[in-house]
Amino acid sequence: MKRNYWIGILLFPFLIQCTNNNESVEYQFEPLDSVVFNKMLIELGEKLFFDTRLSLDNSISCATCHQPQLAFTDGKKTSIGIHQRIGKRNAPSLWNVKNQKEMMWDGGVKSLEHQALVPLQDTIEMGGTILDLFPKLTHISLYDSLAKILYDRSFDPFVLTRALSAYQRDIYQEDSEFDDWKTKGIIKDSALVRGHYLFDDVLNCTQCHGGSAFSNNSMQNNGLYINYEDPGHYNVSADSLDKGKFKVPSLRNVFITSPYMHDGSFESLYDVIMHYETGGKPHVNKSQHIKPFVLTDQERSDLLYFLKSLTDKRYVN
Repeated sequence: MKRNYWIGILLFPFLIQCTNNNESVEYQFEPLDSVVFNKMLIELGEKLFFDTRLSLDNSISCATCHQPQLAFTDGKKTSIGIHQRIGKRNAPSLWNVKNQKEMMWDGGVKSLEHQALVPLQDTIEMGGTILDLFPKLTHISLYDSLAKILYDRSFDPFVLTRALSAYQRDIYQEDSEFDDWKTKGIIKDSALVRGHYLFDDVLNCTQCHGGSAFSNNSMQNNGLYINYEDPGHYNVSADSLDKGKFKVPSLRNVFITSPYMHDGSFESLYDVIMHYETGGKPHVNKSQHIKPFVLTDQERSDLLYFLKSLTDKRYVN
């Protein structure tokens, strides 16, 4: 998913002298056209997203835990950071993240700009601090020259967070078999229609997984445990009613983003469906929407087909 960087734009209307020896950059600031500005900012963000120098020991990048080929997840139960340190949560997909109002599984961060700082400074994830990263990153000529062109300032945390968030907001697309059905009336298999009927009308999953993103971005306790080792949103609110509540994830590309739940406790979507069929485990904060139900083998198959139909076409062989 990497792009060929638009280096040509750097030559106009500025004179840039930038070498591998980190020589100084000469430029004359002039605000960019908004289209050019956004394109350059996204491309800077993409470069940073794949740069291992953002971690303390230069070993991992943002893309280590959010791999494009896995719809920006990593396929692990919980992510692994620097020095092979094992995290406590599953890496959530960044697909359509621009629609989310709260970041992280516990909803503890309110913007993508602030979210970028969390993994950078987490001792388990990327392990550094802003003081560790700067001026290390400022001394990279490409980053510093782009910062001056975009914002008329040296490369700093402001530019870093704006660029990373711009790139993540650009990870957006709704082009799946389901979308073909909804927008064009194209039906490849009637199982999609049957599965959607179960999902929407029978089981009412859209109470939490509604809208085009298939998430209402709310915090819910889905009865995963009787006792939660990770209390979720309670860490943010300190309200006992929030124990065991986590953000409802989008179901876009859910077929390829296993394992599932905040701690990666379910390996397959079949396991997820069976969990909800049981009604989950008893917990005082469990959502009122989580109630037991019974499906036939055919209905489970149809429901799985519907969930698979939410896979973006770029991931379909």
